[in-house]
Amino acid sequence: MKKFKTCCFIDYYPQDYFMDLDVKSSNFIKLKSRLKETMTILIEDFSVTHFISGMEFGLEQLSAEIVLDLKTKFPSITLEGAIPYENQVINWTESQRDKYYSIMQKIDNEVLLQYHYSYDCMRKRNLYMMNKSKFIILYTNNTNKIDNINEYAKSIGKFVINMDIETSNIIPRIKIFR
Repeated sequence: MKKFKTCCFIDYYPQDYFMDLDVKSSNFIKLKSRLKETMTILIEDFSVTHFISGMEFGLEQLSAEIVLDLKTKFPSITLEGAIPYENQVINWTESQRDKYYSIMQKIDNEVLLQYHYSYDCMRKRNLYMMNKSKFIILYTNNTNKIDNINEYAKSIGKFVINMDIETSNIIPRIKIFR
């Protein structure tokens, strides 16, 4: 089996934060551009060929869309959707579900981690993605989440790219921890 250099996306921002962002605003356009730039660097400079998204509404889906867009320039990259439980989207709005299914139709691989919701299904999903990845792009401004992810990632030899989208006018700061 071919071994991939893999990167996953983990979003700890509240879902309503992303819904409040205006996708036509200059801040959102800068954010999307910076994410695309970061992924391009991972592909070109670190030979990343496989990306994993938990497909949560917000920055995880935005990241998946960027990967799908980058496939036109880098056709060898792949995108995997890590689904925490079967009915993940059941309480989402119709437009959120439509976007989710639109992305899911284009991904290369889908992994369903469990059939039913459990209190720890998102943690299990995050562990699955981190254990499979060499690089972790973490979206959060929660210091406890950053510390926990960085501590775990360091213990298993992973690189974490922390992106705090609330600083510098929504332009992410990037820090790589190892």
